[in-house]
Amino acid sequence: MPPPPATVLVTNGTVSPQSPPSAASFLDSTPGAYTTARASAAGRLLWWPRHLLRLADSARLLARFHPHFLGLAGPPRKPFEDSLVGIEPLVNRSVLVALQEMRRTRPLLPGEDMALTALLRASPAEEDLEVCVHLGVYVPQVFGEARARLAVAGKGRDAAAAKYAPWARMRKSMEKMRPPGVTELLLTNDGDHILEGSITNFFVVCRKGMP
Repeated sequence: MPPPPATVLVTNGTVSPQSPPSAASFLDSTPGAYTTARASAAGRLLWWPRHLLRLADSARLLARFHPHFLGLAGPPRKPFEDSLVGIEPLVNRSVLVALQEMRRTRPLLPGEDMALTALLRASPAEEDLEVCVHLGVYVPQVFGEARARLAVAGKGRDAAAAKYAPWARMRKSMEKMRPPGVTELLLTNDGDHILEGSITNFFVVCRKGMP
């Protein structure tokens, strides 16, 4: 009998003693800037430096223009602003604890990877940052011959340059517009210009010498 799915939640380097919710439920229940990365069974995080950079940029943008998305009642105080500098060691410390806890409690099966969500939010006193790391088992989806099916639905989001947890709640309302069989929803304000996907990243690979 296969082992049950496992999740680990670490806050400021301390493992939660309670059974964590799913990543979606966690994001739905707390504000904050976040990023989600794929981790191999060996614990290698894909594109992690870029994820850290985006996480730091998102937190700074939200603190300046949308502090409520970080759990702040108003503009950040000086101690909180200071805590936004050099977040990488704080995040990596909790990431390492989460990976070690997952190895201890739930060895991965063949074909399984991990999904890691790192979130920055205001502490209860709003004086500094809390670092939360959610880690769970992830089985990559295989589209096969059917490939992905897309539909255009939903307007662009506020603070689109930042990635923040309240967006997870907004995305739920978009799901009601998903036609049967569609695997991804694309955001647009005018019906002609695609802004972003609701769950996927989009990028273009250019080769040298191509026009």
